[in-house]
Amino acid sequence: MRHRIDVLITRYCLRARSLPSSCLLSLLSTTLPVSRIKVHLEKNPLFMALPSPAPSSDTRLKTFFRQYRERQVTSLVTSTTQVLLRACRPALVVDPILYVPATRAERSLLVRWRLGWLPGKPEDCPCGRDRRSRRHFLECDLIPSFLWSDLPRCPPGSYPIDFALSSLPLGRSACCPPWWSSLLLMLWYIQRLCRPDRYYPIDSSPGALWYSRSARRSD
Repeated sequence: MRHRIDVLITRYCLRARSLPSSCLLSLLSTTLPVSRIKVHLEKNPLFMALPSPAPSSDTRLKTFFRQYRERQVTSLVTSTTQVLLRACRPALVVDPILYVPATRAERSLLVRWRLGWLPGKPEDCPCGRDRRSRRHFLECDLIPSFLWSDLPRCPPGSYPIDFALSSLPLGRSACCPPWWSSLLLMLWYIQRLCRPDRYYPIDSSPGALWYSRSARRSD
C-alpha cells in the first residue's frame, strides 16, 4: 500500500510539472509563499529517485516503478530480522500456494504456515520435550524424520519448509514436484501438534490433486 501511495504522489508531481504556466495550479505554486507540492510531495522517496530526465513514456515509468519496488523488497528481505519476511520469495510474484492444485484443507495448511499461524504461540509440545516452535519441529519425535529428508535440500540459514514453499514452480501448468506430498504431510503433523485438542483426519494420499493433473498433462 505504501508503494501505491508513492506511485500516485510521483505521478501527481510529474503531471503538475508538465502543466502550462497559465494553469491555476502552476500560478498558485509560484505565487504562494509555501507550496505543498514542493515542500511535501516532491520529497517523496520514489519521486526523488527518478532519473534525470524522467521517463518520457508511461511504459518506461511503469518499468521504473517496478524496478524500484523490486530493489526495496530485496533490501527489506535481506536486512530484516523478521522470520516471516525472510521466508518470503525474493521476487514480486504471486505465491504459487494460492493457485497450485490443492484441496481446501491443503491450501489452508500452506497459507497458515506462510502467515505464521502455524506454529502459533510457543506453548508446550505434546512430545513433552520443549515448546512448540519452528526450531523444535526440526527435532520433534512426533514428526517422522524421513519427511525432513524428502524436502529439497536448503542452504544454510534457511528453514526447510520455507525453502520448499519458495521452490514451488511458478505457472499454473507447472508439474508437481516429487516432495509435494511430504511437504503437505509435514504440515499436517505440525497442525496436529499445534491443536492437539482437535481431530484432523489424515489424507491417505496428500497432494493427489496436483499429482493427477500433472500425470494427465504428461500423457
